[in-house]
Amino acid sequence: MSAFSTVMTKNSKMNWYKMSWISHFMFFMITLNFFSPMNIPKINYEWFSDNFSVPLMMLSCWITGLMIMSSYKILKNNNLVSFFLLNVMILNFIIIMVFTQKSLFSLYIFFEASLIPTLILILMWGYQPERLQAGMYMMIYTILGALPFLINIFFIYSHNAHLNLLIMMSLPIMPYQAMISFWWLFIILVFLVKLPIYSFHLWLPKAHVEAPVAGSMILAALLLKLGGYGINTINNNIFKYNFVLNYFIITLGLVGGVLSSLICLRQSDMKALIAYSSVGHMGLMLAGLLSSFEFGLKMALLMMIAHGLSSSGLFSMSNMMYEKSGSRSLFITKGFISLVPTFSMSFFLMCSINMAAPPSINLLSEAGLMISTVSISKFLMILLALMAFVSAVYTLFLFTNTQHGKISSFVNPFNNFKPLYYNVIFLHWIPAQLLILLSTTIC
Repeated sequence: MSAFSTVMTKNSKMNWYKMSWISHFMFFMITLNFFSPMNIPKINYEWFSDNFSVPLMMLSCWITGLMIMSSYKILKNNNLVSFFLLNVMILNFIIIMVFTQKSLFSLYIFFEASLIPTLILILMWGYQPERLQAGMYMMIYTILGALPFLINIFFIYSHNAHLNLLIMMSLPIMPYQAMISFWWLFIILVFLVKLPIYSFHLWLPKAHVEAPVAGSMILAALLLKLGGYGINTINNNIFKYNFVLNYFIITLGLVGGVLSSLICLRQSDMKALIAYSSVGHMGLMLAGLLSSFEFGLKMALLMMIAHGLSSSGLFSMSNMMYEKSGSRSLFITKGFISLVPTFSMSFFLMCSINMAAPPSINLLSEAGLMISTVSISKFLMILLALMAFVSAVYTLFLFTNTQHGKISSFVNPFNNFKPLYYNVIFLHWIPAQLLILLSTTIC
């Protein structure tokens, strides 16, 4: 019996590293397939990939490999390893298919299909019994937001007789301009919930807190980007002009970003703090998407990539601290700089990316989004300044509370971090620094 279990453990370990390498190999294959020798993004009309979707596909494969590496505890405990790897790879495939669809109905199908593997991740490998409630919140919010989108797909098909995004879709004639504006709101509601914009964000902290590290990483790095990609696709292929309602959505996103940043200051749970910070970053990204400026669209894409790397890295490092201290509370997890100074330096570098310190790509994207947002209205400068200041405050609050102070008795000083974990941190940090050299290529 022991020999059989030893063989199974060896096979699981081989499959584990094999899936991680396959994900990174897919990243390089997408890079070689869609970029010419002159570093110009190609447009593949067979799969509808352009210079907006290809970087997101590359991010999907990169983060998938890192989330497998971060979930080493599942391999160590032999907790349904094969099923976990299968679930993660299926989720990665579904996300890539979302970024390559040229039919509006196929986009909806794969967008909703991404919920099932995510729900399985939360329910099967979550930490607390509240994961059932967190999964229910996520499903109800997303499905209810998607129902108006599904109805409008049928409405668009009845008018245009096709749902191909490569062919210009004409708008039905409506007696009032306000009706078109509200129709536009109902179509993008599912993507606003997925971002999530403030007031539709309640499912996000619950899902992050109850999800395993792999679920948190893929939620923050990839699933939130489906909302931004969907808004860009609908805006570019169906609605070619700006609405007055867009300014209301932009203001709501920025005001919500300030409020969620203030909420971060009173959080005691590390994962909840990082989750609420995503609401602010996505509100700023939404302002760039709806600004109707090409510069705003490019900076929004850079923000998606930058936020995917920084938030995924922070969730991974919070899980490392959780494994060492046994708690995610900021009141218990303290004094890491005295125990593992190398980890504290790595955590500071990751926090500096989150607060948009140079020379990271986060600084370029936030500065560009501020420029495009101020071009809409100079009064929004107040909200942008508040958001930038408070984001730096709560990031430093997260760093000082966990790394400084008296060492808690809950922390096991002999439970050192594995070299694999430092590789995960490095592979999150170095792309965010180097991508600023390739920002013109990505855009």
